[in-house]
Amino acid sequence: MVHTTKKKDEVEALLNWKSTFDNHSQSLLFSWHGDNPCRFTGVACNYNGVITHLNLSKVGLRGTLDGLDFSRLISVVSFELTNNSIYGSIPSSVGNLSKLNSLNLCFNELSGEIPPSMGMLESLHYLYLCANNLSGRIPASLGKLGDLIKLGISRNNLSGSIPQEICNLKSLKLLLLWQNRLSGSIPSEFGRLISLDNLDLSSNNLTGSIPHSIGNLSNLYVLSLFQNNLAGPIPTSLEKLGNLTIFDISQNAISGSIPQEICNLRSLKLLLLWRNRLSGSIPSEFGRLISLNKLDLSSNNLTGSIPHSIGNLSNLSVLNLFQNNLAGPIPTSLGKLGNLTIFDISQNAISGSIPQEICNLRSLKLLLLWRNRLLGSIPSEFGRLISLNKLDLASNNLTGSIPHSIGNLSNLFVLSLFQNNLAGPIPTSLGKLGNLSIFDISQNSISGFIPQEICNLRSLMNLSLWGNRLSGSIPLEIGRLASLNKLDLSSNNLTGSIPYSIGNLSSLSFLILSQNNLAGPIPASIGSLANLTMLIIRENMFSGSLPSEFNRLTHLTQLLMGNNKLEGELPKDVCLGRSLQNFTAFKNHFTGPIPTSLKNCSTLIRLRLEENQLTGNITEAFGICPHLNYVDLSHNHLNGELSWRWEHCPNLTSLRISNNKISGEIPAIFGRITQLGALKLSSNFLSGEIPKELGSLSMLLELDLSGNIITGNVPTEIGLLSHLAHLNLASNNLSGFMPMQLGSCKSLLTLNLSRNKFWTSIPPEIGNARFLEVLDISHNLLIGNIPGVLGQLRMLQVLNISHNNLSSYIPHTFGDMSALTSIDLSYNNLEGPLPNVKAFNEAPFEAMQHNKGLCGNVIGIPKCNSVESKKHNPHVQVKIAIILFLSLLGIILLSCTLIVLIIINHHQRRIIKKENNEWANDLDFMHILNYDGKVFYDRIFEATEGFDSKYYVGEGAYGIVYKAHISEGQTFAIKQTLSSQDDSEIVDLIPFEREIQALRNVRHRNIVKFYGFCSHVQHYFLVYEYMERGSLRTILNDNERAVEFHWDKRVNVVRGVADALAYMHHECSPPLIHRDLTSNNILLDRNYEARVSDFGTARLLRPNSSKWTIVAGTIGYIAPELAYSSIPTEKCDVYSFGVVALETIMGKHPGDHIFGECSSSTQTESPILLKDVLDQRLSPSRLCLQDAQDVVLIAKLAFMCLQADPRLRPTMGQVSRELRVQVPLGMPLSTITLEQLRDLNVRKFGAFTGF
Repeated sequence: MVHTTKKKDEVEALLNWKSTFDNHSQSLLFSWHGDNPCRFTGVACNYNGVITHLNLSKVGLRGTLDGLDFSRLISVVSFELTNNSIYGSIPSSVGNLSKLNSLNLCFNELSGEIPPSMGMLESLHYLYLCANNLSGRIPASLGKLGDLIKLGISRNNLSGSIPQEICNLKSLKLLLLWQNRLSGSIPSEFGRLISLDNLDLSSNNLTGSIPHSIGNLSNLYVLSLFQNNLAGPIPTSLEKLGNLTIFDISQNAISGSIPQEICNLRSLKLLLLWRNRLSGSIPSEFGRLISLNKLDLSSNNLTGSIPHSIGNLSNLSVLNLFQNNLAGPIPTSLGKLGNLTIFDISQNAISGSIPQEICNLRSLKLLLLWRNRLLGSIPSEFGRLISLNKLDLASNNLTGSIPHSIGNLSNLFVLSLFQNNLAGPIPTSLGKLGNLSIFDISQNSISGFIPQEICNLRSLMNLSLWGNRLSGSIPLEIGRLASLNKLDLSSNNLTGSIPYSIGNLSSLSFLILSQNNLAGPIPASIGSLANLTMLIIRENMFSGSLPSEFNRLTHLTQLLMGNNKLEGELPKDVCLGRSLQNFTAFKNHFTGPIPTSLKNCSTLIRLRLEENQLTGNITEAFGICPHLNYVDLSHNHLNGELSWRWEHCPNLTSLRISNNKISGEIPAIFGRITQLGALKLSSNFLSGEIPKELGSLSMLLELDLSGNIITGNVPTEIGLLSHLAHLNLASNNLSGFMPMQLGSCKSLLTLNLSRNKFWTSIPPEIGNARFLEVLDISHNLLIGNIPGVLGQLRMLQVLNISHNNLSSYIPHTFGDMSALTSIDLSYNNLEGPLPNVKAFNEAPFEAMQHNKGLCGNVIGIPKCNSVESKKHNPHVQVKIAIILFLSLLGIILLSCTLIVLIIINHHQRRIIKKENNEWANDLDFMHILNYDGKVFYDRIFEATEGFDSKYYVGEGAYGIVYKAHISEGQTFAIKQTLSSQDDSEIVDLIPFEREIQALRNVRHRNIVKFYGFCSHVQHYFLVYEYMERGSLRTILNDNERAVEFHWDKRVNVVRGVADALAYMHHECSPPLIHRDLTSNNILLDRNYEARVSDFGTARLLRPNSSKWTIVAGTIGYIAPELAYSSIPTEKCDVYSFGVVALETIMGKHPGDHIFGECSSSTQTESPILLKDVLDQRLSPSRLCLQDAQDVVLIAKLAFMCLQADPRLRPTMGQVSRELRVQVPLGMPLSTITLEQLRDLNVRKFGAFTGF
């Protein structure tokens, strides 16, 4: 009777549950009817007919567990419901299944929390809740399940920490918590789980270290902790895990070295330590891991060489060591790894040649050696690697030719050899590589023709041959490469025309043929390339008209055709597909109108059509182009007026429409194009007045409205343009006052107001534009005197004030204009002596003619009589009176000053002594480095033998540096301050005290570590960490050491110095400025890590501080503004950093090479290439892609830091951040000029050039 009642309850429970499912799910349970549950699908009963097992896995049910009354199923021992669509929460009533042995709810859609009532299932052995949407914490009550053997709750959204109660489960063998959101540390009590054989906590947010106690889990064979935030070292206790076969701690922050104890794990098959912060070398004992199948140590900071013993790992199939700092050769012993399929050591510093023994690895499928320092030739035996799928040897220093035997690698689908020094022809045997999909040999010295056999590679998708010395024509058979997606043949010496068959490449997306000698017309077949997104044919000799089929290319994003001889009209439908971003066709012979499809080309970013013969009305040519950044339509025959629609180009930074036939007025709405940095509308027929709204263009750097018929006054609002560097309003009909507000444009470098009708005097405020280099106000109606304040323009190089009505004398202040190289004062009413400076003394007669009475050393001008010049100079008499008065006043003041100095001297002695005592207390002077002060002094004196010269290592700005080896592992740099017998406290201790003040609270990895100081009656010295490699300058001046100072190390040094200065300027309070940053006070440790030192001139930059005495710094590194101001700012350090950055990549001070040559070069001379001024000892032409990107970025930022106007320089915080940004080159390093870098020295200026 009892069994009957119980069976009835069970049937009722199941049927009620079924009724809650959707119709489809109910149909799947068609057998669930009647009163015998033992016949139900998925139900099993015992001999009494009581339900003991429910297995509905993979049935396809959709519903919840809420309708199931677990209290009626108390005899169930197994409940399997995996791979269904059960949603909702797990009812707490599941705790009623007191006999339950196994519960599996994996691969459903369950949500909510795990009910604590599960802790009541005391008979449970197996609990699987994986692959659901469960959230909340893991209930501590699970720790009561003393018989639990397997717990799998991975792939959920569980959070919180792992409860310690889990560690009570002594029977637990399997614990899977991976792919949740668990946080906190791994409980140290995990060592109590003595039965555990599989522990997987991967893909969580766990922190802390790996507990030492895990070494107690002697049965463990899987330990997977990857993708967490674990830190600290690998515990040596893991050596006790003799059964461990899988150890995966990849993608964490594990640090320290790889313990040798790991090498005792003889059962280990997978050792995955990649993407951590491991350092040190790979243990030589790795050869003992004889069972190892996969070893991945990639993306760490490992150093040293690859151990020879790895060649003993005969079972190894995967060896990944990429992205470390490994050096030395590839061990020949690796040739014994007969089972190796993947060998990746890319992105290291591996040197030497590729050993022939590698060619014995017949099972090898991936061989990746790119971005190392490999030398020599590619072994001809490579043809024996018959299983090879991918061969990447790019970015090395390989020489010789491409082996013919590579044609035997029939399984090869990637062959990448770019950026080496390979020469010779492309082997014809490569035509046999029928599976090849990527072939990249760009940036080498490959010569000869492109072999026709290449056209047999029907699977080829990417063919990159750019940057070589290939000659001849493009093979006619190129059209057979039906799978080709990218074809890049740029920067070679190819001749002939584009083959008509190229139209057969229906999959082609990128066609790049620029910088060759290709000629002839563009074939009509190019219109068949329906998938083409990038067409770059600039800098060739293509001629003729574009075929009408060109209009079919509606998916183009990049169309670059500049510098050819093309003619006819531009394709009218070039932006029909609304994809075009960059369209350049400058320096051709195109005629006709601007393409109509550009009017509302919403994707367009850059447009360069200058130097053609385009015609038509520009008024309606452009509409709404929200992304448009750069427009150059100069030197054409366009007419019409400037449209108000330019307002709808809010991102426009450069608008150049010079040398056309544009008429009408400049629209006032131009003042709303707020990002505009260059506005060049010269040589047109513009009329009306200059709109005052242009004063709102706060980003404007260049304004050129010259050569028009503009009238009226110059609006005073122009003075609001604080960043304006070039203003040219010449050859117009402007009149009235020269606005004094131009003096507020303190960034001005050139100002040209010539050939107008200004009729007032020269406003003295112009003298406030102290960075002015060119000033031309000739051919006006200016009257009055030349303001003496113009003599403050110390950087002025060209001055033309000719053809005016200026009178009186040339101000004596002009004698201070040492930068002046060209002067023209002709056709005025000037008189008196010419200033005795080079520009005036060497000026031609024509520059002085037609004045009232000038005299001086110019040929054709009368010599000055000294008496006469004084008589005719009213300033002289006044000067004599002033001098006599000042002399008398000076005597009185001098007497008073002497008295005051004596008082101050006495007071300052007392202050310095007091501050010394305070600093000594703050630094715990008597316990420097845990030494008693006197003992420490004695040890240093003993270690240096009384500061003997044989311990001399260098000299700072204010002292001599000695090396002191105190004890084992403790070596210090001792900087002794030079003292004077007369008055050491005031004179010589000032830099000593400044350095202590600057460094007492400074802590940064790139600032030299300051340990303390000693103040003795005879010696004052500072104690620093010792830098093994000395100063940056010392290394750069030593050819042998400079060759070892590779590009990646130099880049790291520049980044380190930038980080240090950013910390000083932005994180110290108050900010700290160095004032004397040079290559001599940047020190390098054993790993070439930079440390900024020598803070004897450093100052804390306190608010409103203006009490600076003398200019500090070293010639060649001092910012130019200190020539007229002794008040340094952080921007002075920024300038010095720019010099040091260039010095680091050029190998010597840039003043020797750059500033001298560039200042004298003209536009007709060949531009200076960056590669020619880089340190030639490192062969810049062999720069790998990553290093080339880094070096170009450093050069760009350095020129930005060297801006004459400190306000245009970036902050060190900005520089530090920019140095971490990956910026693609955009063009080969071999073609980048210094002028382009100057134009690109800030990102927002990038749009102003044709780079």
